[in-house]
Amino acid sequence: MKLDWLLYAAALTTIVVVTGNWHETSNSPPAPPPPGIGEMALFANFTPFTISSIINLPVDDQKIMTGTAFSISKSGAWIVAKDSVGECTHPFLNIGGNLAVPFKTRPAPGHDNFLVAVTSGGGRPLSLVDVANVKPGMRGFMIGYPGGSVGEATGRLIGRTTLERSKRFQHNQAVLAWAKAGQTEGLKSDLNQLQGGPAVDDNSHVVGITLRENPRRGRIYTTVPETVSAIASTVDRKPDYDAENTLTKRNYGIVSDTLRREYRVAQVGCIIS
Repeated sequence: MKLDWLLYAAALTTIVVVTGNWHETSNSPPAPPPPGIGEMALFANFTPFTISSIINLPVDDQKIMTGTAFSISKSGAWIVAKDSVGECTHPFLNIGGNLAVPFKTRPAPGHDNFLVAVTSGGGRPLSLVDVANVKPGMRGFMIGYPGGSVGEATGRLIGRTTLERSKRFQHNQAVLAWAKAGQTEGLKSDLNQLQGGPAVDDNSHVVGITLRENPRRGRIYTTVPETVSAIASTVDRKPDYDAENTLTKRNYGIVSDTLRREYRVAQVGCIIS
């Protein structure tokens, strides 16, 4: 009888510890200010994009920021959410300092919610996760431009679930559900413009594509890893053996800034014609 009570107490302690960890708040510090127009003009020659493809953006009321994209090929291929492009006829990647790179899109076969954006040159592609390493309790980091500004979030993986589609003729979608555990300090918007951005593990490997946040439930939803690998398989991806940064709950803001600065994660926008 005493042994039974000891086993029960140990099991209860484990549940309390795991649940407590999932209710953490690990915020990252505010992002540094973006480079000014003059400063960015100096760096334009050092971006991975061809100089001839870089344009000056129009004034603020003639452009809007709509989402996040990330590189899947150094030749200039990016995953972008279809909703971030919509009916826009002049989409672009914002590279800072009022400079941008226009892109064209093509379908991602079998994945109607996403497009492949094509630019002339691109950042080093993000590595993809080994599906065998995707397990409940692992930490994920969602990087991009929530609310049109620099930001990121972190969460603990709960597991796979299904998002039901409200529109007719749309199929239900298998997704990963994450318990939100932190975000950029001072962020004044929800995380929904992280849509299309990468959700990475602690080795900077892409686990999924960020879909949306449910603030009331404290949940962030991403695609499953198979969606990312299927889209990435449609482009020319050369093996990349460069070391990746390790992310933790203490440094994920800094590493996220590095991925944006290296043009591996970029902001999506639209010129309003």
